[in-house]
Amino acid sequence: MTSSRAFLRCPHCDTPAIVRTSVLHSKLLRESVLQCRNALCGHTFSAYTEIVRTHVPSVCPSAEICLPLSDSAERRALSENATEAPRAKRSTRR
Repeated sequence: MTSSRAFLRCPHCDTPAIVRTSVLHSKLLRESVLQCRNALCGHTFSAYTEIVRTHVPSVCPSAEICLPLSDSAERRALSENATEAPRAKRSTRR
């Protein structure tokens, strides 16, 4: 089983890489310096980790963060709104 820290593989030899250091550029973007675990390769490289979309909305959202919904989350939200709309109409008729 691979370590949870090895989230990227070396682009040269495909060995898991380890994060040596990282810098937070914003709440959505982190730059990491990684090193290949294969001593014969020795590749050290940088990578960005960026948060790009929401799959399940937060129950405590930050006003500073604006992320698009994933396609599946958007379909789910539209489906939920469609099923709630008839209920709302029924309750106003009574």
